Amino acid sequence: MRTRCCQAAATLERARPDPSPPTPAAGSAALRRTVNRMESATTATESVEDFFARYTGYLTAGDIEGLAAVYNYPSLAVTAMGCLAITDPQQSRDFFTQGQDFYRGRGIQGVRARDIVTDIEVPGIWVGRLVLENLDGSGAPVDLERNAYQLITAADGQRRIAVSTPLDAYTPESGD
Repeated sequence: MRTRCCQAAATLERARPDPSPPTPAAGSAALRRTVNRMESATTATESVEDFFARYTGYLTAGDIEGLAAVYNYPSLAVTAMGCLAITDPQQSRDFFTQGQDFYRGRGIQGVRARDIVTDIEVPGIWVGRLVLENLDGSGAPVDLERNAYQLITAADGQRRIAVSTPLDAYTPESGD
């Protein structure tokens, strides 16, 4: 069964960057200047559970603007096939518009977050994983998707997705 995970992997494969050598990173002096200017982290105005309830609410409603708004820009979609930098909200809109057609075509009408695990949380950053439970029109589970996320707390206090990683993209059941 193809899932959001497999869609992300396919998108990453199509968007794989030019294999030319990487540009050298900035020197340690530039990093020190950046770290020295870091200010204290904004306090989150919502719990992680509330964030994922909001996120899955947007998925369920097909609220493309809401989904685009829960991402930080830039953000990363990371799979074993590569990383895709998401630099513009339109990339998110396009991805979730395509996903709506795919999921609705499989009879999936809702999504619920469950089994939220915090691996680590420090001021302004949450790292963890969860299960997205896909639901049919009556609210019965259809299938599950495991994902890992890194969330940041934006200046407005709301959490945003900085890194998303589908964890089921390469299982034998995925067909890939």
